[in-house]
Amino acid sequence: MNKKIFFIFTIVMITITGFCFYAIVSDAKVKLSHSRKTDPNPSKQPVPTIVSLIPSPTIFPNENIVPTETQEKSNTEKTLTNNQKYYTSITNTNDINILLIGKDPTYSNHDTIIIACINEENKSVRVIDIPRDIYIDYTDEILKELKDNSASFYSEKGNRKINAAHVVGRMINYSPEIEKFPGKPGINFLSDLIEEVFAIYIDDYIAIETDGFREVVDFFGGVVIDVPIYMHYEDPTQDLYIHLEPGLQLLDGKKAEDFVRFRQGYTRSGKLINYSRTDNTFLFLESFFEQHVNLKNLGKLPNVYDIVKRNTETSVKTINETYEYAKLAKRIIEDDYDIKQLNIKTKGKKTFNHAIYELLKTK
Repeated sequence: MNKKIFFIFTIVMITITGFCFYAIVSDAKVKLSHSRKTDPNPSKQPVPTIVSLIPSPTIFPNENIVPTETQEKSNTEKTLTNNQKYYTSITNTNDINILLIGKDPTYSNHDTIIIACINEENKSVRVIDIPRDIYIDYTDEILKELKDNSASFYSEKGNRKINAAHVVGRMINYSPEIEKFPGKPGINFLSDLIEEVFAIYIDDYIAIETDGFREVVDFFGGVVIDVPIYMHYEDPTQDLYIHLEPGLQLLDGKKAEDFVRFRQGYTRSGKLINYSRTDNTFLFLESFFEQHVNLKNLGKLPNVYDIVKRNTETSVKTINETYEYAKLAKRIIEDDYDIKQLNIKTKGKKTFNHAIYELLKTK
């Protein structure tokens, strides 16, 4: 799975989900208001029992994300690492921090770990990309639990990487006194590990199967893009075969995925070139949203939301929670929040048990 594919698909999924719920609830509000205004004789009408789609007032995630003193203590009594701390603070206390996980369809390890930090006061979104190969310096207690519960995984190559942390959590049946995400030992372990190492409190998570990327693009009939250069690249080990001609054209799901994945390839003369994927990323997003995320596609929302549900797992379960995030997504788009990427710094590499790790820059 490609990191850019994951991030683009996440943006598409979150936007569509927010658009769905905002449209549904806003429509319900308008209809309810209209029915009350046009009632010719409201005093003589029986009062119906209404099951409203409009959520009752709830505490938005940002208002209850700061753990209490008791919660902080209970979640940090059992340290997970040997005081492994990132060298600097990278979030604000009033940020809403959403963990975005890209599932690898072939292997058990996570392919991508990204944290979206949303600050409404500053109208900013920071996208923190955590390198998947970061070495985690687990305590002896954690390693003993892992060895006792799963000797095979304890000896497995790459098991100290952060992208395998959720597997460690599942293997030791991690269960802190206060679970952020009940019944999810792997997610709880990864979430608490991120809090311990990076001082980032995770409010919610969304895990995504990126197989749905092609499905979404195909459902909308493709996307028209002006392909800037000749794109040719083949890698049988990844089952990756990219063949795109330059020029304005309609890309289906497969070709759209190839377009955003392309980062190196061959010219017509056979010369290997490297190419920045950043321009492709923004060109795809701009084209997709301009062509498809609009009011004329409201009738397609139920089908699109089915695709979203099939390809995502999230801690945001209720209509109330989803509606609040939908409103937040709308504000991010309408108020033109400043979106920046933040890369985690490392200080070198190490080899352990035949696996190559990146060493985190620590205090």
